[in-house]
Amino acid sequence: MNTRVMILGAGSSGRGHIGQLAHAAGWELVLIDRDADLVRALQAAGRYTVRFCRATGEMTTVVDGFRAYHVSETEALVREGLEIPLLLTCLFSHNLHQVAPLVAEIISARCQAGVTVPLNIICCENMQHSSSLLQSQVLPLLTPDARAYAERMVGFPDCMISRVVPLATDDPLSLLAEDYNEWTVDAMKFVGPPVPLPAMELVTNQESRLARKFFMHNGGHAVCAYWGFHHGHTFIHEAVADPAVLAHVGAAMGELAHVVSRRYGFTYEDTLAYGLELGPRGEIAALQDKILRVVRDPLRKLSREERFVAPAVMATEEGTPYTELAQSIAAALHYVHPDDPQAVAMQAQIQAEGPAKAIPAILGLPEDHAVCAQVLAQYLAWRELHAL
Repeated sequence: MNTRVMILGAGSSGRGHIGQLAHAAGWELVLIDRDADLVRALQAAGRYTVRFCRATGEMTTVVDGFRAYHVSETEALVREGLEIPLLLTCLFSHNLHQVAPLVAEIISARCQAGVTVPLNIICCENMQHSSSLLQSQVLPLLTPDARAYAERMVGFPDCMISRVVPLATDDPLSLLAEDYNEWTVDAMKFVGPPVPLPAMELVTNQESRLARKFFMHNGGHAVCAYWGFHHGHTFIHEAVADPAVLAHVGAAMGELAHVVSRRYGFTYEDTLAYGLELGPRGEIAALQDKILRVVRDPLRKLSREERFVAPAVMATEEGTPYTELAQSIAAALHYVHPDDPQAVAMQAQIQAEGPAKAIPAILGLPEDHAVCAQVLAQYLAWRELHAL
């Protein structure tokens, strides 16, 4: 098998997570980005470093032997894409549609050339079902023949990834990352035999693994961040070290573990232990994980299918407690920041409509839903109960 992987999006996560893992497994990297300065720097240096942060120290690894292209070099990229078994994206979710035409061209070229090597296109964004989203954007761009080819030879398996890789600041060729990896891919939608990339785990329970990660890790991270914000902290490691914040995180983790274990078939003990990984992961000061990064976009994070509201609704259905989740939702509803457009819009909506009407609308629930009643009570009692 040709062990060459194309990565659309050569930013910090693309290079510091999936790129580093593929290189460590002996794969050849083809890095693609729209940042012309970054592409030139990668081409000139021919290498970059990833410094792993651990609670016990650091380790640096070198990634080299890659080729880097600007996204506009379509002819070269299509040529590179003819025989690859994996095409990975690592973009902001709202930018996926921008690479759909290039992906369609690669599939069309493989169809015309009669390539019989299966291609799996895996979107490694921090969102649910991103590969399925890209598939819905690519297929309409294909001719009937290319579409029929894609249905046989191209997979769009959804995945879940987890590793903190902060944005590079002073030197784009020197990346910082936590020494942690979780990367699962839906085996049911993967076309062809497994590939020799051990860090990428093909699983048959992708929805369950994704839900566990999303609710326990993303949810716990958000609980820590919103309470950390209200306690005046700047970084996640400061919030993790604050006993008052940690008490909220621990209580929320217990509630989340109850509902996630019941709904998705894990044991409570394993689920709670998985969630509590946040502690050692979050306490590494060198990562400089900013709280404002995690709390940003509260309207999205408070929506019906997201990390707070979805498990709270499940808790009502499973008959498990969600008091701490309701308090954390109230903490998010009280988040105010002038440089966050969604925070500004959220506060304007609450001011204009009043909490009783605005909160159900923000949460995407009927006004008479039990979660809304508990969140509203916590919201109104905020200043008395949580004078900070």
